[in-house]
Amino acid sequence: MADNPTTEELLEAEVITWDRPWQAIEMFVADPEMDSLNLGASYSSNVHAAIDASVLAKDLLLKPSIDDHLKRAAVRTAILLARPEKRT
Repeated sequence: MADNPTTEELLEAEVITWDRPWQAIEMFVADPEMDSLNLGASYSSNVHAAIDASVLAKDLLLKPSIDDHLKRAAVRTAILLARPEKRT
């Protein structure tokens, strides 16, 4: 695994489980002000930073007519590509 793994790499290595990212996606769609995501296993991620780093997610979420399905897909992609911080 890389020194600074993505959320997807942590999932593939079974360091974290899908329940936390799925929960964060649902929470963000319901409340876009939600910011921090505790991924368990000493990892956390900033959802807004992940979205800001994703041109696609940032672009889609600015459209007022976007449906919840597309919001979830955009947020999921941003979270999977994010590089969570390891808490000490």
